[in-house]
Amino acid sequence: MKKIIFSVLICSLFFRQEIFAQELKSEFLFSLEIYLNPPQVVGPVLKGTRIISSFKNGFVKSDKINGKILECSGDWGLLIDSTTFKVDSRATIETDDGALIYITYSGYSYSSAKIAALIGAGRGGELSLSDYYFRTSVSFETGSPKYAWLNHTIAIGVGSFPAAGKVAFRIYAIE
Repeated sequence: MKKIIFSVLICSLFFRQEIFAQELKSEFLFSLEIYLNPPQVVGPVLKGTRIISSFKNGFVKSDKINGKILECSGDWGLLIDSTTFKVDSRATIETDDGALIYITYSGYSYSSAKIAALIGAGRGGELSLSDYYFRTSVSFETGSPKYAWLNHTIAIGVGSFPAAGKVAFRIYAIE
């Protein structure tokens, strides 16, 4: 009987404790705009249709980081179905002060088939951001002492399709 009472007491203490998760906060890092070259459609592969889009150019703007996207950058995305695109991008940012920052981001663009068709036709700028989901997980690498804090920063990108051949992101550091 003592064991049962002790067990009930321990269980009640455990279930009465309030468990708090750490609050998730973010801070705006920069805007990223990318202009794409025409895509290379590799075609159907095991998990979808591989589409490779090299970056023609682009830029990064904020009060923390300003620079341009170098041409060796691109996206090796996978069109999973008519509503879902898996982003797999790698790029090099050359900052205005000459530092190089390697940025990788992966995530998803998801919408209804009708909205996806409009985006595919280059009409994303006519849509509201609430018409589709476009989020990426972003990480960085740099040897620059000035930007070394990025090496330990996880960020989230909120993407949009403002015009044909162009994608844009607002990048937020997760604190």
